[in-house]
Amino acid sequence: MNGRRQVVITKIWGKKTLLYIKNDKIYDVIAEPEDADTPVPGNIYVGKIKNIVANINAAFIEVRAGVLCYLPFSENGKEQRMRPGDEIIVQIKKAAVKTKQAVATRFPEIAGNYCIVSMATDGFGISKKITDSRVLERLSEIKKMFEAAPYGIVLRTAAQYAEPEIVEKECEKLLAELQEIMEHGKYLSRFSLLREETPFYIQYLYGCQEEDLDRIITDDTSVYHTLQHEYNGQKEKLCLYEDDTFSLDKLLGITSKLKKALEKRVWLKSGGNLVIEPTEALTVIDVNTGKAIEGKRQMETTFFRINCEAAKEVARQIRMRGISGIILVDFIDLKDKKKQGEFLGILRSELQKDRIKTVFVDITKLGLVEITRMKKYPPLRESFPRGSFPGEISPTEIFGENT
Repeated sequence: MNGRRQVVITKIWGKKTLLYIKNDKIYDVIAEPEDADTPVPGNIYVGKIKNIVANINAAFIEVRAGVLCYLPFSENGKEQRMRPGDEIIVQIKKAAVKTKQAVATRFPEIAGNYCIVSMATDGFGISKKITDSRVLERLSEIKKMFEAAPYGIVLRTAAQYAEPEIVEKECEKLLAELQEIMEHGKYLSRFSLLREETPFYIQYLYGCQEEDLDRIITDDTSVYHTLQHEYNGQKEKLCLYEDDTFSLDKLLGITSKLKKALEKRVWLKSGGNLVIEPTEALTVIDVNTGKAIEGKRQMETTFFRINCEAAKEVARQIRMRGISGIILVDFIDLKDKKKQGEFLGILRSELQKDRIKTVFVDITKLGLVEITRMKKYPPLRESFPRGSFPGEISPTEIFGENT
């Protein structure tokens, strides 16, 4: 069981949570938002323009009474005028983060299992991850059917495994749905929710390829039935865990793994360790030799081995902890540039496996590896802050509110 690649959907301390676990290690963690009033990314609303602030090139849109979203001018379009009080159709593009409002766009898109229909693009595109020439030729035939489509269509990677007729039907369905929203939404009253985004766990599964998964398991009957009726993907891998005597959480050791993921220090098998320090502006990760260097004569070889192991673990920790923005990694200095290139190649390869856009930027003059990662979900430390697990005492309980 531990060697399986599986998506697990269960409740962790009262929160519906999805985890991607591979070889007994957690790679992705997505928790359902607690606040029902928080605009969910993907939701489409009739919003009211509350204010336009030219010096920051943005407007603030009220999508619910008292709930504002941030609309950059770049997400408005040059030909679309805005005036305070106007009612417009917007989609939530990014979730709210701490004191920052959610980001909205006037170019909604709807994602399915095999395609994305979007107002932000024109024409017909195919995922760059599909490289087989025969598959590309087969999918290109679908393009002829949608040359006059009012919105852009991009076929997702999963389309290569489906029959063309199934892909075509989904394209037609999503095109009709988006057209209906845009045509009739303008006649509805402000704060109307025109479309509620697909449950977060189905969105995640839409991005999973067949080779990514051996099993989709949940102990939540409502989730199981939703997946059976609304998920068009790998249903044969779906199973319901029904053992009331031993929870799915305990079976997979999820809570204990998440507790470790909230700690600052991460130990490596080699004896080295990572120290992960999030700040307001960026996240710093320091790679240390720890106990690995004791009694070792060939220091350069040891440093190289630690860096290789650290490169894989850094990429996993970034994914699991949901770290985003600017990330600086201080690996152990190597004199051998060839070996340095090797472990950096490992890092690049591991970062490319991330479902969220992650970019290896460069190495700074001080020898720090610079990485950027797009913000899509709240980080793990916000979804499960210290003290949120049963039996764990929070810093606030010990030191008070100002901790």
